[in-house]
Amino acid sequence: MFEVVILNGKDYAVRFGMNSLRLFTKETGRSLQDLEKLGADISLDDACCLIKAGLVDGARKAGKEFNMTTEDIADLLDDDFDALQKVLDVFSEHFSAKQENQGKGKGEKKPLKKK
Repeated sequence: MFEVVILNGKDYAVRFGMNSLRLFTKETGRSLQDLEKLGADISLDDACCLIKAGLVDGARKAGKEFNMTTEDIADLLDDDFDALQKVLDVFSEHFSAKQENQGKGKGEKKPLKKK
């Protein structure tokens, strides 16, 4: 699943799943634990890398080619300053949904019934 956002007048697929988070941590050297702190204290470099990771993974899931560099992302933000907030909103939605679902799954232990 991916979201479509309009950035500088063009539609882009955006997805923040395990692969996009993997891409982000690989490019920035951050750990998985650092992701929880991103909303409150995100640098411009991290914001551009996070947006790029979401766009790369969104394009992959949508079956589209994506070849923008981090510098291209920064230029896109120059042309459409609201783009930063649009994509970060998608990140917040996807990340908070994953946290809400954490622990709700097939592996969840149920209490034993007393006989």
